[in-house]
Amino acid sequence: MRLILWAFALVVIVASAAYATRPGVADFDALLRTAIEQRIATTDVTTDGDALSTIALVGCKLRPSDCFNLVRKSLDVSAEDRTLFTRFTVVAGERRATCTGAFTKIWCEKGVLED
Repeated sequence: MRLILWAFALVVIVASAAYATRPGVADFDALLRTAIEQRIATTDVTTDGDALSTIALVGCKLRPSDCFNLVRKSLDVSAEDRTLFTRFTVVAGERRATCTGAFTKIWCEKGVLED
């Protein structure tokens, strides 16, 4: 009987921690900002690609925060608060991605925020 009570108490503690540490839209924006700024910093400017893409990359390298604001405005991000986690749905044109957040961490479908 004690084992069942301890197990129940542990489940309640873990569920309470999950509920209290669910990330919100601001946390998702911080993750997105970090991913975009890292991509800008690690991408080399080349003359091999599209001229418009090269100009956009140079502009983003000069002012990464403005680049993030431009990208963020083009995304439709909706957050669905579940009891123990948050589900983020990101729509950009015809592309759609789903991310999940719990315990202050956010993870997305493979390849969404990284190469």
